[in-house]
Amino acid sequence: MAKARSIVKLSGTIGDITFVDSNAYGFHGRKKRTVWKKSEGMISSSTHQTQANLMAKIIFDAVNEFAPGFKNGKFWSRLVSVFRQQKKANQVYNYAGFNGLEMRLDYPSSKKGRFTLYHKKEQIKCAIELNYYLNNTTAYKLSLLRIAADETLLIPYAIEKLAGVTKEGEKTGTLHFQFTALQETVQVLYVLYCEQLKNGKPTGLISGKSVVFLKVS
Repeated sequence: MAKARSIVKLSGTIGDITFVDSNAYGFHGRKKRTVWKKSEGMISSSTHQTQANLMAKIIFDAVNEFAPGFKNGKFWSRLVSVFRQQKKANQVYNYAGFNGLEMRLDYPSSKKGRFTLYHKKEQIKCAIELNYYLNNTTAYKLSLLRIAADETLLIPYAIEKLAGVTKEGEKTGTLHFQFTALQETVQVLYVLYCEQLKNGKPTGLISGKSVVFLKVS
């Protein structure tokens, strides 16, 4: 017995099914697409992530220019993580949380020695002392980068970098840096770039370098 083929075709929408006739798929039903609405929590999380990225980029760009060729692929995520942790702890975003952060964990500043920053006594805060305690008597170039931004950490000021050299044969000492004055409300972050010297010039060896974030005591 011959089979009968339906000649009735539905059109329009019935419930959440829309009937269409296309060149590609012929006559068929298409279920209405579900539109997902972002929750307030998702929107808030996205906003804070965007802000963390913008704040981190100011630091990321400045340090990469300061110590070219030294970063690795984990540096960016570690920068952003500091701000994420501050938000998680309900803290106001600040630069103090970067104190002691190494640019590369495989080449830490501790392999070169110990470094601390101080404000010069009875002087304005832009005068900085760098005390160093080296592990060996090799000479180093110690460069200090100052990153400054407004209270939001989104508007940066002009970066400044100064440098000094340790004497070969000396394991301890102090270098003095004089930066330009800033307003009290400005947030400041210092970054120390250590480079091993040979005959007065950087060796260029990655093992002879380190980059660490420091807070002024």
